[in-house]
Amino acid sequence: MWAALSVAQRAKAMQRMKALQRWIEADGAIDAKQAAADAGVSVTRIYEMRKEWREKRSLASLGTFAGAPKTRVGRYDAVIRKALPAVVAADPQGSVRKLALDLEAASGITAEEMPSHNTFRRYVEEELRRLERKTMAGDEVMLDCAACTLTPTDTALLTLFAILDRWTQVVLGAAFGDPADSRGGYALAARDAIRRMDAGQFAELPWVERLSRSEVVVGLDLDRWYDLKEKFAGAGIATPVEPSTTEKRFGRYLRTVTGLRIGSLVILPRQTGGTAAGDLVPTVSPTVDQSARLIVEVDDYNSAGTTGLSGRGTCTPPADLLRMLALLARG
Repeated sequence: MWAALSVAQRAKAMQRMKALQRWIEADGAIDAKQAAADAGVSVTRIYEMRKEWREKRSLASLGTFAGAPKTRVGRYDAVIRKALPAVVAADPQGSVRKLALDLEAASGITAEEMPSHNTFRRYVEEELRRLERKTMAGDEVMLDCAACTLTPTDTALLTLFAILDRWTQVVLGAAFGDPADSRGGYALAARDAIRRMDAGQFAELPWVERLSRSEVVVGLDLDRWYDLKEKFAGAGIATPVEPSTTEKRFGRYLRTVTGLRIGSLVILPRQTGGTAAGDLVPTVSPTVDQSARLIVEVDDYNSAGTTGLSGRGTCTPPADLLRMLALLARG
């Protein structure tokens, strides 16, 4: 929540927390009117805040717009989602463009208020990914990296390193890093994946018994990945692993697994490792707040995407996957 606050909102939150805590600790020595003035709120609001603060000591109790960032929902989201399954089911082999046009027609939205064609494409792509999902967590794990911004209006161009489960479309681990040091970037993402597993975030996924395939989208440090297969074999990882070094490799798995959005985070594959376009400023050293915001976005994405995936398979990730993460985490 703190990572999602602006500088002004943080100042307001600190003001309210300090005033509230002083009032509670004073045990009657400070009256409600003074406490409210110190906090910059009404007397009624200070009483409400004290009640909420005692029940749950959270930034959410302060009313400083501290909720976790959410993806913006369009005005016609419910209408489009209602029509979407039938449109795709009617032509499952149709192209994304055709399905998007069919969805426009089926939505019943007037021409004057019709969202853009790309909006309908995003809904279609999301539905096609949902239908592709299989209960095979850990069967194919892909490592991908691509440039991104935390919101569509941000100017800091970061590089996302992500460890993706191809079939369940879960982000196992993610971190910001430097495309010129992709081994370091994937090490941070692997540590995040291990942290999430240790915290039990993926305990209910339908894990398969063994990892059958893995691919690594290499950053700009190609020379540091030539020994990839030997390193994996030396660590006792029998799973075939392939480095992806083609020119247009960046974002190839992010595009198919998560799409080009993870919450408010916007993925920009073409900007990876090159000269940033427009006002974007390449950033290889993310702030603590930016890294914390990434955790929030991935948490929200995984929470929404894992519904209905539990109850099948084994309860633990494949041994090869755990060994792979441990090896990557060492950089």
